[in-house]
Amino acid sequence: MSLTIQVVPTLDSRNADISRFKNPKIYAGPIPGEVLPGETPKCFLGAWYRKVFSSFDRWLGIEGVIRLGEFTPDPLRFNLDHKGRHMDNPSIYMGGKSSNESDAGLNLNLSYLSADTSGELDLSSPKVAYRPFWRYIYSDAQDINNNVTRREINSWNVSDPRNLHYYYFPGDVIRMSVYSPRKDYLQLRIEVIEPTKLKKYATLRQGYQLENGRPADFYSPLFYSKGHGSENAEFKRVNSIDQYGNEGFMAQNTKAAVSEAEWKEVFLYREIDGEIRKVPFVAARQTSMICPDRKAITVRPGSEECGGEFISIHPGKVLS
Repeated sequence: MSLTIQVVPTLDSRNADISRFKNPKIYAGPIPGEVLPGETPKCFLGAWYRKVFSSFDRWLGIEGVIRLGEFTPDPLRFNLDHKGRHMDNPSIYMGGKSSNESDAGLNLNLSYLSADTSGELDLSSPKVAYRPFWRYIYSDAQDINNNVTRREINSWNVSDPRNLHYYYFPGDVIRMSVYSPRKDYLQLRIEVIEPTKLKKYATLRQGYQLENGRPADFYSPLFYSKGHGSENAEFKRVNSIDQYGNEGFMAQNTKAAVSEAEWKEVFLYREIDGEIRKVPFVAARQTSMICPDRKAITVRPGSEECGGEFISIHPGKVLS
């Protein structure tokens, strides 16, 4: 008989005190023994992206306030895989890396266009809203005839498209955070600060008949991410145009673009004097990447005191 032993990959939030990460105070003083950021690595292939990440240190999470940009697809890169979709797709996400690396945030995803969610979406359905996702890795051990094999399982999870109150639109100002409230686990939280004023999306949201006319705050389950909360960790923020089926390969030429998004402020979480505090994620704490070509992404400085930045992604300029 075979025996499968599997790490529980998600937990209910009641298994941890997430309140410690709710509205922590800012700490702008010196941190004795703080680890400085490292050298810039080579670009990982397969996407057009702006990435900023921290040192490996006693960080417990990351938080940022961002106004979401608007995506314009490249019509010439539609249906190249014969599945009725654009081959480019934008995402705005955070993540942590300790023993394992996890990503969590928003990507433009299949969307209903009204309060009627009775039909089924497919790959050719429209994408008008950013929806939450979280990706994590866990191990599976299987004992068959006294032989143990171990596998790493990459788990991708996306919020239910029928949960219209978890649709976020270009122009929305949101607070996104990823943090470790329990050893070996992370959680994604998205809070709406200011709903979009862009008429197209405000009208669409009105048609969803949401309570109070506003999107809701999103909390993922606690998802497994080994090492967080007990070992040193690195945290990141990423603005990207991803490309289907292209991970690990050269980014494909595209005229797809994302209009300027604004990181108004970004902080790292750390325990200081027994409390969770927010530490400004300023340039001195960052390793910065623009990949694969600096001409494809425009970065303008925002609030230096709070790690702010303006980002627009336009790979088509590389072609011109």
